[in-house]
Amino acid sequence: MKMTPIYGERALFFSEERAIVVADLHIGIELEYRMQGVNIAMQTENLIDRCMKLLHEHNAEKFIVVGDIKHVIGGKEESEIERREVSKFLREMHEEAEIWIVKGNHDGRLRSKYAKIYGARGILLGDIALLHGHSWGDEEIMRADSLIMGHIHPFVRISTRVGYSYIHPCWVRGKFLKNEFKRRYPEGNENMEFIVMPAFNPLCGGVAVNRERIEGVMGKMMDMENAEIYLLNGLNLGRARNLR
Repeated sequence: MKMTPIYGERALFFSEERAIVVADLHIGIELEYRMQGVNIAMQTENLIDRCMKLLHEHNAEKFIVVGDIKHVIGGKEESEIERREVSKFLREMHEEAEIWIVKGNHDGRLRSKYAKIYGARGILLGDIALLHGHSWGDEEIMRADSLIMGHIHPFVRISTRVGYSYIHPCWVRGKFLKNEFKRRYPEGNENMEFIVMPAFNPLCGGVAVNRERIEGVMGKMMDMENAEIYLLNGLNLGRARNLR
């Protein structure tokens, strides 16, 4: 199955499925910022507009979220606001496309009549596996050719000689450490490649993949030293180990 990163965007297009694929919308993250004293207006409408634009530009019929469509909010009042925002997003998107959601670590009790919701161990779409990345993938999906992940919110940190530092959201593409992979998935495809998607919501924090260690269960198997880093415009910056 052919998948194509969309130039300048944090999304993939699966042409055979007519599907737009994104990860890490974190609807409701503004409420957490507010609890920390940073007042940010709700950005749900902006997320809807961006997603609708992708659907229309690619004549897509399906919208797939690879985990964390919502954000964890502690207080009861904030949780109710978040539920309304998530429902609004799904309701409006459902009018334009079929919605699939692969659960992420922020989606524990997610329910919706507007979407097909799949478990955290991932799904197969042809020869491509979709997994949020906070938990182990199912044995079956780890036999695929490629694995699409979210969860990490990758960016690359570039420092200049005069001390300035810049961060850019990025894509990460690489292979798994074969010994680690076979230990966990003896029947899996040890030559599987992984692609880590940038967080679709620009308000999300993340991990500087050229500076920081990738935590979590899947991170233990990923050969990040030799993974290649791509900016949203498609520019290949080379291997992570050469971007320290």
